[in-house]
Amino acid sequence: MKRWRFFFHYNKHTDGITVHFRGRCVPVTHVHCQVRCGSKWNKTQPRLVMQGFAQDVQIVNGVAIIS
Repeated sequence: MKRWRFFFHYNKHTDGITVHFRGRCVPVTHVHCQVRCGSKWNKTQPRLVMQGFAQDVQIVNGVAIIS
């Protein structure tokens, strides 16, 4: 199966986490990451993001399940 880049970071405005996957930007309260991911530092905001490759991201009751 094909895998796409995902990343997530803290969002100060919503006081939660924002998950980015396949052109979508979704605010969530929790993340369950079932794939490998690593950190990436940016010079602009968001300063720190966690990123990796996933086949699917599902949102269930405000929880992002990354697989």
